[in-house]
Amino acid sequence: MVDSAVAALNAASALACAGDRQRARELCAAIVFETQPLIAVRAELLRAALRALLMAHGFKLLSRVVMAISGRSVEMVVLPERAGPIAPPRRREEPGCTIYTLDPRWLDRLSPDDLFLRQWGNALVARRHRPADLPGTASAPSYLEPA
Repeated sequence: MVDSAVAALNAASALACAGDRQRARELCAAIVFETQPLIAVRAELLRAALRALLMAHGFKLLSRVVMAISGRSVEMVVLPERAGPIAPPRRREEPGCTIYTLDPRWLDRLSPDDLFLRQWGNALVARRHRPADLPGTASAPSYLEPA
């Protein structure tokens, strides 16, 4: 099941790359719904989901996936198109939220083995397997709740 889900998420990434972000988001939503219990524990599936959702600009669902796994809110901000070198993602911590600033050209070229993607996916999986970091915080559920 994991291999077929990863393949479907890669197909969603290809759709997004070809410009059909809406269809890519729909495919991502269906796959995330079907693989909810596995996403939090299978790093390759999580990375594929993160990549597909980033490329499809499925930021709301991405935020919900990350919240379900880590208990922490994320927000994605896409910079306007510009000339110059492609900027890697930048992270800013706010109380209760992490904000990622993304270069749209980086999103367009996001590969499955991207270092940022690997590190983020691994950190989320590792966080899922740790007790809560702060006293009084509840651990995230191991499932995604419907909107």
